[in-house]
Amino acid sequence: MEHSFLQSYEWERFQESVGKKTWRVEGHLVVKHDLPKGFNYLYAPHLSELSDEFLHEVRQVALREKSLFLKVDPFGESSTWKLTIKGWQFSHFLQPRRTIIIDLTRPEEDLLSDMHSKTRYNIKLAEKHGVGIIKCPQQDVKKYYFDIFWDLLTETSHRDIFSLHSKEYYQHLLAAHGNDFSNTLFFAEYRGKPLAVALINYYKKTATYLHGASAAVHRDVMAPNLLHWRVMQDAKQHGFTSYDLWGIDEEKWPGVTRFKQGLGGNEVKRAQSFDIVFRPMWYKAYKILRKF
Repeated sequence: MEHSFLQSYEWERFQESVGKKTWRVEGHLVVKHDLPKGFNYLYAPHLSELSDEFLHEVRQVALREKSLFLKVDPFGESSTWKLTIKGWQFSHFLQPRRTIIIDLTRPEEDLLSDMHSKTRYNIKLAEKHGVGIIKCPQQDVKKYYFDIFWDLLTETSHRDIFSLHSKEYYQHLLAAHGNDFSNTLFFAEYRGKPLAVALINYYKKTATYLHGASAAVHRDVMAPNLLHWRVMQDAKQHGFTSYDLWGIDEEKWPGVTRFKQGLGGNEVKRAQSFDIVFRPMWYKAYKILRKF
């Protein structure tokens, strides 16, 4: 059965490194998320299956931790999930429900032909302008590259109005690694100035675009287009079979979604997220407060 990097032991250790309490329940990762006023809920990211044994054990954890509910973001596609248990309801998702996955086993010319014509044009334009791509050596990320990544990330968050994790969160993420798990930074630079960055996760045979940012200057040289093409080429050369662009939504992220759709690939839609409620009255209060 296919598993997400969010269920890996490396991701579990990373969650613990940023202060989360975790469990392995029937082999699946469950993470405790704190709420205000001392409340909490349990979270199963990209759960691949929902068995009676899992539910029994997770209820015991919830009882000990006084958790309000278990949130599940399914890993399977919509058609593969059937819910027959009681006490659940659909809810918002923490991970992107829709994504685009590019098949890297295909020849490079086919990957390019699948892209939007404007994307191919922008890749050639970036090459013509002399945009360079740097794949950061792991040992140099902390020493040389992390501050550049953080500066681009904060600039983008202020410009596009979205929230970030703490600086320490990204430092721990980039330090997380294992036999089949690692994270790497790629930069696009022009005339010595970093213009775009991508934080790529590698797990088993999949490369995933987890985080990205770009500068407001020199947008005419189309650095992000070349950046992702080089990420795809590099992943393909190292034996990865798919590139997950990690999240599209025309309403929430219209510009980012158009950009990702231009890179080609196939859209995948996960099953709807849901909550299994353990403390109904408090859960109702939580739902009301969350609206505000």
